[in-house]
Amino acid sequence: MHTYLKRGISLLLCFAMVFALSACSAGRAMTEDNITKTVALVEKALREFDRDTLQKYVSSKTLDYIIKLAGNKEQFDTIGKLLFEKLEMTVKSVDLENEQVTVEIRNRDMALIGERYANMIRSRCKGDTMAMLNLLGDDDFLDISVRSLTIQISRATVPDNPVEVTLGVKKGAKNLVLSLGPDAEDAVSGGVVTAVSGIFSPKSTENGTEEAAADGDN
Repeated sequence: MHTYLKRGISLLLCFAMVFALSACSAGRAMTEDNITKTVALVEKALREFDRDTLQKYVSSKTLDYIIKLAGNKEQFDTIGKLLFEKLEMTVKSVDLENEQVTVEIRNRDMALIGERYANMIRSRCKGDTMAMLNLLGDDDFLDISVRSLTIQISRATVPDNPVEVTLGVKKGAKNLVLSLGPDAEDAVSGGVVTAVSGIFSPKSTENGTEEAAADGDN
């Protein structure tokens, strides 16, 4: 009886290992069901700003930068959660041949908030990149920023019409990875990415520096 029990437990463990291995291999299978599940997982990870999961399932230069900042300063972690807490991603179609998925994205409209915040930083630092970096490393400034942004973002509304974007899908080491281009990055951030990048682009920064210099001459 004892021998049969041990064999039974061993058999169950074998089945468990088989199912576990099957689940792992299915994780990177390019199927409609798996792509849909990956989108849902990424949506959840963004809403919770789960940095470990995002690094595993998302390819995005902007998001990588935000995650890096959040790893060094908890205030950026808080801001990340604020940006994505109302995010919704709905799969509209899956293109297996071209390895793409089209999704509808809803989030708070935060473009104006991002633009004002970026303009405030650039104006305060007079377009000096090093001064900007130092400011974004100042805990007192970041604490004030978090309090201000929390109030502003909480008042932002979610537009009625979603933004439709197409994401690339590729196979990672153990799972599928969603590739977010500029349009997708802007959509999931509620317009913040485009607003901020427009302020801090080389041309904008150069113009801002020239304007500051002209003001100084006057």
